[in-house]
Amino acid sequence: MEQRINRRAVFADIHQDVREDGQPHVFSVGYCRRDGTLGQKARVTKSRNRQAGERGYRGNVSLNHVLLLYNLETGTHFEIAIDRLLYYNGRRINHQA
Repeated sequence: MEQRINRRAVFADIHQDVREDGQPHVFSVGYCRRDGTLGQKARVTKSRNRQAGERGYRGNVSLNHVLLLYNLETGTHFEIAIDRLLYYNGRRINHQA
């Protein structure tokens, strides 16, 4: 059976910038692209440099509906719509819980 994680637990974990050992929090995400194909990023962190919008990124993801992330493999920032996230560290995200 596929392991699941609820949406709230995912965001609580993502917002931890640094792990207990002092290392940056690195994780993987799987998502559905706008064209319906599946995408995956194996090594990402929460973006700390890029700020979206004129007034900057507001920390409340439930208002923005977008996560700002940084791809360590390509060195680029990117956005993922929260509702398009499917997997977090290999676990299926339950958006209903």
